[in-house]
Amino acid sequence: HTPPPLHLVNGRRWNDHDVPALARLLLEELGIEDRSRRVFISHKRDDGLGVAEQLHDALTKAGFLPFIDRFAIPAGSDVQSAIADALEEYAFLLLVETPLAHTSRYVFWEVDYALSHTMGTLILRWPDNPTPVPGSVGVNRLDVAPDDLTADEHGYDVLTDSAIERIIREVESAHAAGIVRRRRMLVQSIEDAVTDSGTATCVPLPGWRLLVSEQDDDTLVGVAPRLPTSRDLYELDCDRRQLSPKPHSGLLVHASRRIESSRQAELKWAIANRQLALAAETEVGARWRD
Repeated sequence: HTPPPLHLVNGRRWNDHDVPALARLLLEELGIEDRSRRVFISHKRDDGLGVAEQLHDALTKAGFLPFIDRFAIPAGSDVQSAIADALEEYAFLLLVETPLAHTSRYVFWEVDYALSHTMGTLILRWPDNPTPVPGSVGVNRLDVAPDDLTADEHGYDVLTDSAIERIIREVESAHAAGIVRRRRMLVQSIEDAVTDSGTATCVPLPGWRLLVSEQDDDTLVGVAPRLPTSRDLYELDCDRRQLSPKPHSGLLVHASRRIESSRQAELKWAIANRQLALAAETEVGARWRD
């Protein structure tokens, strides 16, 4: 029996089957793992749409926010621009490598974009070693065995329940590692820039924050492994105000190579009249130079 004060609090039943999910919730509460887990599902519609939709449903139930172009891109939109925005927003790509996947120019472009922008990537390789998507040789792959597949009512290949469970576990692990790697790369870029300046010092803080000091000017620096948001700026400013002594300014460094115009306008609005700034990773090298 739970004490009366806890009756209005949503809980989670403890059992052996739920240990991984409970561990993830604990890591989220501690700020070690992201609360917002997003996955871009890349696939060739001709032979991968059924599995992509199946993964979309399973990932949603597992607490992810998955992306499939069929569901998320409105009619009349510029498809390539929408895909680029989504890749930046999600920062993790799950490729369904079916026999026809390598023939899709969109699949090739999505994989190439993810790899060239150091995004987390996991490839589900179909049985019989299908031709790899160009440029993807050497990327982390999870093999799908013949008995992991069954046919749906339309005769298309879909994954068995046990295969889905195994894939979700692998996605959880690869996603966490991919986002952490991207955060670490951003932090390392900032630390390198500070060291190269010869005039500033850098102290790591909890929550992927850095305190950069130069003469009498202190800056609290945060990192955004996905597209930066006004919420990222708000949280950075809150952290800055809670430090004592309070740093003079806050700087959010992001890994995005593309930010569409409406988001740029929102970020400028969030920064206006505040001691905040936004910089791409590619710009941070010159920030503390004389």
